[in-house]
This record gives sequence, C-alpha cells and structure tokens, in this order.
Amino acid sequence: MPTPPSPRPALAPPARTGLAALLLACAALAGCGTDTAEPLDQTALRAEWGQWVASRDSLFRSASSPLLPADRPSFDGLPYFAYDSTLAVPAALVPTLSQDTVRFPTTSGELRPMITAGHLVFTAGGVQRRLEAFQTLDDGPLRLFVPFRDATSGRDTYGGGRYLDVDLEPSGRYALDLNRAYHPYCVYDVSFSCPLPPAENRLELPVTAGERLPTAP
Repeated sequence: MPTPPSPRPALAPPARTGLAALLLACAALAGCGTDTAEPLDQTALRAEWGQWVASRDSLFRSASSPLLPADRPSFDGLPYFAYDSTLAVPAALVPTLSQDTVRFPTTSGELRPMITAGHLVFTAGGVQRRLEAFQTLDDGPLRLFVPFRDATSGRDTYGGGRYLDVDLEPSGRYALDLNRAYHPYCVYDVSFSCPLPPAENRLELPVTAGERLPTAP
C-alpha cells in the first residue's frame, strides 16, 4: 500500500487530564529515567501476546467488527509475523510535563486532538531508539498511544503505520512489546478516520513483529 505523508501534528492550547498525575509521579521517582536494563519475563509476555491475538480475532468476528460486511464470512484470523522475543524490550518513559494538546492529521483529512505524554526510550536491533507517546481524549482507560512507521511500512505492513497501546505505569518503566503492533481500522474499511504517525515516530528498523498485511496466496 502507498505510504501517506507524515505531517507534524499541530499544537493546540494545553490540556490537563488524569494522565498528568501519573506523569508527575513518574518524574518524582528517582528511578524514572532512561535506564531500560531491567530484564523482562519473556514467558509471560509471550503468553499475554497469545491472549491478545485471540481477543482481537474475537473482536473481528463480533458484531463490532471493523471488517466490511462482505469480508466477514471469509474472516479466518488476522495475519501476524512470528513472535519475536527480541522485539519485546524494556523501555522508560521520559515524560513531558507541558501536557500540550496536538492535533493529529488523519486518513480522512480531519484533525484528531491528543495529549503529549513524553517519549519512550528503548533498545532494539542494538541501537537506542525513541518513540513519542500520546494520550487519546476518548473515554477509555488511561493508556499511552504510540503510532509509528518502520522499514516494513508500505511493504509487509500498512503504509500509514501501525499502533501500540501501552498501559500506564506510575514507575515510568515499561515492557514495550512490538509484537503487539496492530493496524488501524482504516486498513479494513476506508470510512474509518485513522491518525497518522508523526515524522518523529519513524523507525529505520524493520519491525517484523505484530500484525502484517496478508501474504499473497
């Protein structure tokens, strides 16, 4: 699929939400920084990924499926890369306390407001990397929303990028599992309006993990 452009999100007046308290707590902790060396429980992460895959397939089979009605009878599960434990890595959130609201460009041309949370620092492919993290303004749980593109975008994965949802951790330390990267709904139905990742969230690394486009039969 072609790769949509990556315009920089526009700034809007700052907003405050429940995210602010967690970011302040993170900043106050002595251990909250860019130290990402703490080992992860890879067995647990692999098991959680399997549960996540099953829950997504269940959603796509439900009445709330983002699939077009004509595509639902033939749905046989979403395609994924094989699980790669080297792409489930420790990460640290470096919070921003400004809590700016940015307006994300979307596939439909509208602007979607989100709140800046900071950036996640992690090591993948032997190189320290970072991804900007945001909070959506919907009524769901407080999570970090991390839209990104990588070297697979437009080839093995959707050109408009993929998303990660990361539960907030007051400690500021995270298990960043790139195997849980997923496609936006506009991949399945163009009537959905999907935020486009900012230019800062382009990884040169090919993230061969998470959801992928179907392979040719």
